[in-house]
Amino acid sequence: MDCRDISERQEFSATPMYAILLYPPATKTLEGRLRRVSGVALGHRVVGKRHWIPAFAATPYFLLVCLSALAGCSLPKTNFSQYPGFAEYYAAHPPRQALPSEQERALLTRYRPRLFLPPQHAGLIDFYRDYIAQGQLIDRDGKLISAAVTPDILNAHKQDAAIVFTHIPDRQATAQATVFGRIDHDNLEIAGALQRFTFLTYHAVFRHSGIAAGFTGWRASLVDIFADLGDWHQLDHYNAATIVLNESERPIALMLQQHNYHHTYVFGNEFAFPADQRVAVDIAIRSNELYPHSARRLHHRATRFNSPKEMRFLLGFGDKPSIAEDDITEGRDEVGYRLAFLPPSDAFYTFKGFLGARRRLPGRDGPPGADFNALPETKALAAQMLMGFWREGNREDLMRLQNTYGITGNQIDFVRAQALPFALTIGSKP
Repeated sequence: MDCRDISERQEFSATPMYAILLYPPATKTLEGRLRRVSGVALGHRVVGKRHWIPAFAATPYFLLVCLSALAGCSLPKTNFSQYPGFAEYYAAHPPRQALPSEQERALLTRYRPRLFLPPQHAGLIDFYRDYIAQGQLIDRDGKLISAAVTPDILNAHKQDAAIVFTHIPDRQATAQATVFGRIDHDNLEIAGALQRFTFLTYHAVFRHSGIAAGFTGWRASLVDIFADLGDWHQLDHYNAATIVLNESERPIALMLQQHNYHHTYVFGNEFAFPADQRVAVDIAIRSNELYPHSARRLHHRATRFNSPKEMRFLLGFGDKPSIAEDDITEGRDEVGYRLAFLPPSDAFYTFKGFLGARRRLPGRDGPPGADFNALPETKALAAQMLMGFWREGNREDLMRLQNTYGITGNQIDFVRAQALPFALTIGSKP
């Protein structure tokens, strides 16, 4: 295994090690096409003939090989914040340095979502009080910057992509559930006419992120030997629920961040806007991903990214990708939380280094700031909204996907194709 196989591809997160072990690569590179271990047998070529070795015997072999190879691999120096295109995007769209106005805070408070936890969930935390205050900041040479990190200290180092914050939790401290709200605006051109939308975004924060709860059985037991399935990496703040308002400030849609993509639900189409004006959202077991609330235990299709193949699966028409496990929600306990506000330029959103420990296995490093949540070409909120506007079982969405993104590999082509259907769905006249 070439160490470059692990470090060259830095999309939203590296290929998780559990995927490498349990869905071994069919090519030399880890990001290559993965051939799934069936759970019954794994093909292994010996002396020019194909013999079949039971998967339960073959997987430990891959575990040994991969862990041995990793021992000689250096960790990647940077993360997704250094993906090509971000520097240009933020140069053209610098984050606002001001806090929300009183009027904006009132709007954010009015539409704040209701959040529901599954049983035995550890719950939300406050980013600065419960996470950053408990840990240490290390520079690129491994030297200690501070063991008592404050918001000012963290913000002073937010531009350095090699900085690492390692969380050292105080098990005796009581966490304060906090959600960070922000307000943004973006324009969308539909049939030559510009329409302005307001985006009310709420970030829930968790101490760690785990593997989707649909990952179970002998495979999960195997991975759990060397890595905590509930603590795959430190810090999970890519958990955003966004209420979209039209030009009349009427709620029209809900955007939920799920893994490394978004899903846009139109009110009155997928579900009704609630009378109390507070959308109910479930937090998934282990992975913390966000889904519309249900009192029942539900399985949700989930993938790592939103490639054309993965989107076909999410739409309900494609084969299940090699690395895909269901998220599971069981929203029983509504959580009370404090709504707080930070300027969009704060390190919570814009930190370029690692906001969690570096861990030897790929995909387990702490993430950068919460604003690095989409590819640069779809970073604009209107683009994120349309990229996430797909409806399971909708063949017209599938056709537009296959005729655009499926051919060109460019997400913007699908974004453009979804603009008019989105406008018609929300009742807006182009």
